Amino acid sequence: MTIREALREGTDRLRSVETPFLDVSVLLAHTLGISKEQLFASFPDEITGKTLKQYCMYLEKRLSGYPVSYIRHRKEFFGLEFYVDERVLVPRPDTETLVELALDLSRTHKTCRRVHDVCTGTGCVALSIKSAMPELEVSASDISEDAAEVFFLNRKKLEIPVPFSLCSLLDGIESPLDIIVSNPPYLTDGEVQRMKAGNWPEPALALAAGVDGLDVIRKLIPQGLDSLCKDGYLCIEAASWQMPEIGRIYKEHGFRNITLKRDLGNRNRVIIGQK
Repeated sequence: MTIREALREGTDRLRSVETPFLDVSVLLAHTLGISKEQLFASFPDEITGKTLKQYCMYLEKRLSGYPVSYIRHRKEFFGLEFYVDERVLVPRPDTETLVELALDLSRTHKTCRRVHDVCTGTGCVALSIKSAMPELEVSASDISEDAAEVFFLNRKKLEIPVPFSLCSLLDGIESPLDIIVSNPPYLTDGEVQRMKAGNWPEPALALAAGVDGLDVIRKLIPQGLDSLCKDGYLCIEAASWQMPEIGRIYKEHGFRNITLKRDLGNRNRVIIGQK
């Protein structure tokens, strides 16, 4: 079978997924150990039996609901490549909004030097911030021991020095902090139950947060207030429909200058409050 034929047949097999040709291209390039550009330049080349068998196995995993990133154990985020597996969430492009915001605040307010990432998972937010602005004091934390292991893998792989704490939210984190960023669990329990019923492999601990998806955020906001310096910023990623209630909780705890930042799809993605 040629590469062209493998792409055509694979796309047909994955027609039920959202981006069949893209997924097939990435998986075939990964199987062959080449870039997508090299793949598209090699349409007439034949695929050997062993390679073809591996490729078909990857297609079956994708059909079963596995994200391409879990199959490849790689995900690009903010110009860096992170290791990912079933122990952590796959970094989403929309979460880059959180990184950009922290960098903008640090550049605009020269006194904002100490940044902490809560619920860090892979470490994509904290490590990306530190990579872009090495002069910042960036730290990270997560409650999951599994996530901690993946964070350490990425920190070593990328050679970016960011200290990590295994703890619940901001418990035990040295303060005051200038900026707190977080992409916490914010899906409703119902949403996660439906995802799990469809064999979605991401860890429920990093997804589910109660009936309205705000259980973790309700704990984080008062902790953030206690941990921030005067005029410091708390920046939280959440769903756009949750923003009014989160804004109300911010105000309830005395935050001011509450603003929203939109993601790549022009949806409200991050809410910012100033102490």
